Amino acid sequence: MAFTYHPFLFGVITTFAIIELGLTGWERKQQHDYPIGGNGTTSRLDFLIFDSVWTTVFGIFYLIFAHTGRFGVIASFASHAFWLFWTFILWIVGAALYQRQIIEVGCGSGRRCSVNHTVEGFAWMEMAFTFITLGVIILHIGRKTERYRTGPYDAV
Repeated sequence: MAFTYHPFLFGVITTFAIIELGLTGWERKQQHDYPIGGNGTTSRLDFLIFDSVWTTVFGIFYLIFAHTGRFGVIASFASHAFWLFWTFILWIVGAALYQRQIIEVGCGSGRRCSVNHTVEGFAWMEMAFTFITLGVIILHIGRKTERYRTGPYDAV
């Protein structure tokens, strides 16, 4: 069986989302106990938690149902591209907002600052891997449509 990149990349995206969910959840708890930056930081952490849950749930969904070949349109490559586009938008907004918040109010001190920068870093990595996966899916769709345009017997 040939290696395909898209299940691997969906696995990476889902794994990073789970890591981001844990880190962001821990930081959200710390924000509740020892606030830095008030409600602005809290709302941005909540948005990153939403992004992480969104990516984890749908990433697992696409890994399972697209791999089994069931559910037709729901698990199609067009559906992948649509979801990846909106997920990319969510991650770029979340990462940019959180980065701006860290720049404006600081990141705390010691371990907390390291976790804040790690949360930000994973958000940017999620955005990057989502973009790469979207590109792979679009190229795959392009190859499939090119094959249909030329037909299987045109090369003969």
